[in-house]
Amino acid sequence: MKSLATPLTYTMGGLILAALPCAASLASAAPCTVPPELETQLQAHPGVNGYLRLARWFDEDHQTNCAIEAFQSALKLDHGSKAALDGLGKDLIATGDYQAVIRLLRAAPRDQNLTLDLAAAYRKAQNFDESAQVLNEGLKTWPNSDSLTAALVSLHVHQSHYAAAQTLAEDLARQKPGDLEAQRIYLRTLVIAGDLDVAAPLGRKLLALAPRDADLLNLNGFLERKAGDYPAARKHLEESVALNPNDYNSRVNLGLVLAQLKDAAGAKVQLEKAVELGVDEPQVYFELSKVLRTLGDSEGSQQQLKLFQQGLKAEADKSLSVLKATQAAEAQENGDNQKAANLYREACAAEPNDAGLAYRLSAMLGDLGDLPGQRAALEQALKADPNFVLAHYDLGYIWFRDGNNAAAEEQFRLVVKAAPDNARAWVTLAAVLATESRLPEAQQAVANALKLEPGNAAALDLSKKLAAAQQQQPN
Repeated sequence: MKSLATPLTYTMGGLILAALPCAASLASAAPCTVPPELETQLQAHPGVNGYLRLARWFDEDHQTNCAIEAFQSALKLDHGSKAALDGLGKDLIATGDYQAVIRLLRAAPRDQNLTLDLAAAYRKAQNFDESAQVLNEGLKTWPNSDSLTAALVSLHVHQSHYAAAQTLAEDLARQKPGDLEAQRIYLRTLVIAGDLDVAAPLGRKLLALAPRDADLLNLNGFLERKAGDYPAARKHLEESVALNPNDYNSRVNLGLVLAQLKDAAGAKVQLEKAVELGVDEPQVYFELSKVLRTLGDSEGSQQQLKLFQQGLKAEADKSLSVLKATQAAEAQENGDNQKAANLYREACAAEPNDAGLAYRLSAMLGDLGDLPGQRAALEQALKADPNFVLAHYDLGYIWFRDGNNAAAEEQFRLVVKAAPDNARAWVTLAAVLATESRLPEAQQAVANALKLEPGNAAALDLSKKLAAAQQQQPN
């Protein structure tokens, strides 16, 4: 494998593009490496499709940062490439840079994939209203889209809006009676909502149409388990596990069925494998604890019971946090900002690692003029999510107002590093630098802002002031 850390340079219509060293801003520890045949193809045909093939190869090789660079290079050649935007958006979401995806796609013409990417980024950033708005707008253009409907149903479920989720899924299923995916969405929603009497016959009907579908086998096994038909559930769940051994849902269901059938050893295998695959639900730890106790493993049983208790507390804290945040939003809507701040503070105390909640608290405290409290809330948000760009910006602004230019500059430089296309951040950084009489650096920051937004009034005004100050300096 040849390293591209010191790459060849390709010339395309006067545009010089380096062939993908990993960007320093992405802090990649290793150079981007590709098979020689791909490099030869890209060298001979350095177009958008070549970079797309290269990016997809990087993704398959788990070199996500290198894939991001390749997608960025494709976009330099075709700013509107939906395939490049989709690939870049998905990779940025995978790295946790949700704000970058929002900036990338918010104003871009979108197909269904890009609509899903933008909605996912908003949801990951805990901007649930914006996510729902994007999906609803998408459904106006593609009213019978399975994928958009599934995403909106999932968002409703995440927010515990089960009635809305079930209505939406049922409407899609009614409009597309012969569409297996539309019917699957409805079946899943019925199961989640607990409407098992309606779900059971639908599940059997769909399984008859697709008898080797691992997901449908699991859903039917779940419904049979709930109905107490353990032999039938065991058969379907064993088939599901055989078809998709890395799905922990079917392993949890099979483990619970085997426990009911007095096969403790088999249940232990399935439940432990589910935990290994990533399940993190208190009830699973509790069931595993019971199985281990049946098998005489008292120490293992106690360990799982401890995890169960920790999980229950985490769920209770989360529920309390959601309740308090909902009440805070209602108080804010009613104009009682002090009550909203108090409720957000309670929500943050229950979920101290929720960066979005801490940021909402900071905004409330800022509106109330409580700058020390706002600063503390922003620091809490950044402790939970060090890459929270908006929190860095707001904290920098507070330091600037307090006269701590060094701390302000540090925050604004983090912002422009993470969001180099944010003109406002460049202007604010320039203002900090100007306050310290670092005029050349300030002028460069303003120039960066004006490249992005030539008509930016604040940048134009500051640019004039910096030029006047520069002229007044002695030679």
